[in-house]
Amino acid sequence: MTERITNSESFYEAVLKQAVIQDCLRELEALPSEQELEKSLVYSPRHISRMKKLFANEARREATLRFTSYAKKVASVAAIVIMVIFGMLMLNPNVRAVIVETIVEWFETFTRFQSQKTDTAAFNMTWRPSYVPEGFFEKDVFESVGMASIMYTNEEETISLILMPADASLSVDNENMVYTEITVDEVHFYLFESEDDTGDNILVWNSEGVRFSLVSTITIDNLLLMAQSLSPS
Repeated sequence: MTERITNSESFYEAVLKQAVIQDCLRELEALPSEQELEKSLVYSPRHISRMKKLFANEARREATLRFTSYAKKVASVAAIVIMVIFGMLMLNPNVRAVIVETIVEWFETFTRFQSQKTDTAAFNMTWRPSYVPEGFFEKDVFESVGMASIMYTNEEETISLILMPADASLSVDNENMVYTEITVDEVHFYLFESEDDTGDNILVWNSEGVRFSLVSTITIDNLLLMAQSLSPS
């Protein structure tokens, strides 16, 4: 009796499953086709426009991602090529000397002159100008390891001459300054002229393994004349 009930339950379960499957198939068959749906469903122009924009944005995003990936690869290759070329140029002593002497870093409130290691055997602190503006005389000399500072005065204004090795780092206040560069007799000068008549003018240049700077309220022209008259004593 028990076996007969069990068999009966299995039979009804199978019949029920088949009925559910058949019912699902009938519902699927009753659904309209894609062509019929297109005829019965009408989208507003606004909806169609928004969908087009979404697809266009997605296409642009994918294109941007592809371009960015390609650009990164190109940039990596370009960086390697530049490094190789730069390394080859630096093997040339003349090119290396020019590159080393023109490393100028600009920041918001100051400019830094910094060079790679150069031959500073010629550096000495005995340089003096043969020209100083009328009324000025040498008043103080300060010397330390790798730097010398000489002050000239006429009791009202001062001129500071600073000497250091060409590979030393020098920072210059560039706020409220007009910056220019000139070359005189193959010497390159960096000029910082104050926009204020009471502010300091600054002149920076390298020569014979020495980095010089002149700081004063006197005119840039006078500073240039002093700079050109400098020689080791």
